[in-house]
Amino acid sequence: MKVFLLGGTDLSLAIANALAERGITLSGVVHLGKSFAISYNKSGVQNHRYADMASWCEANSVPHLQFDGSADIEAFARKTGGDFLLAAGWYHLVPAKLRDLFKKGAAGLHASLLPKLRGGAPLPWAILSGADKTGVSMFALNDEIDAGELYGQKEIVIGDRTTSTELVREVESASVALASECIAAVANGTMKTRPQSGSPSFCLQRVPDDGRVDWRQPASRIDRLVRAVARPYPGAFSEFEGRRLTIWNAEPFSGAPVHGMPGQIARLPDESDPIVVAGEGCIVVRSAEIDGQDAMPLLRKSSNKRFAPW
Repeated sequence: MKVFLLGGTDLSLAIANALAERGITLSGVVHLGKSFAISYNKSGVQNHRYADMASWCEANSVPHLQFDGSADIEAFARKTGGDFLLAAGWYHLVPAKLRDLFKKGAAGLHASLLPKLRGGAPLPWAILSGADKTGVSMFALNDEIDAGELYGQKEIVIGDRTTSTELVREVESASVALASECIAAVANGTMKTRPQSGSPSFCLQRVPDDGRVDWRQPASRIDRLVRAVARPYPGAFSEFEGRRLTIWNAEPFSGAPVHGMPGQIARLPDESDPIVVAGEGCIVVRSAEIDGQDAMPLLRKSSNKRFAPW
């Protein structure tokens, strides 16, 4: 069976490698660039999980096309052929006229346990919402967003300190296993899809500015934000002395009470890292950058100074 792949992220690259290792031919790949236009932002969005699919295709003699919003994917698919379409690391709806070209179907991978968290940025939203589990779903593409019948799912536990960095790796591994299993079943004719069950929830796309820390929020919510937008995402940030400071690692402070204003920095005798007052509780900053450099030495010398509170 020949698979036609849509995608332009680290997940897309992992799927392409896995299928090639299993002897499954890729008839063609349509990939995205480092930025691309999309319906909700015509000026373009950054592909924070970009992978160089063009180089991989060249090295593996796979026909490929970079999608810039106007490229004719349907014509490319007719030319390259294929039995089954898989969208993995793809951000656009796949129209029926394209789906209908593939006699064995068209499916997508989504990083949630559908019907939960249909839509954009499901991994950050899983952490932000306080979920204790998420997963990956392979589902039939249709005219709705993430609403088609399920080929299969794999569950992933979200711990108290889980970050998006960790979830991305776990979802990639689960996605490779799930896609390999399901495509094998499609190829040998044993795949049986099932309807999604339960009440759906929905999540909207995020932009880098959504990572701004509001120090008036409780420490628990700030902690979730830092973990949710950790690498490969742009990171949580705040303004410090007129410059943007990105916080990559932090945690709620469980020591002695600290009285101060939201965003105010404290240094305590028994804690080597800076503590920042929140609307409720405090946050210990463990790793931060400013202008691409380590900001921790600066913060450790900034007792009583303040972040912009929001």
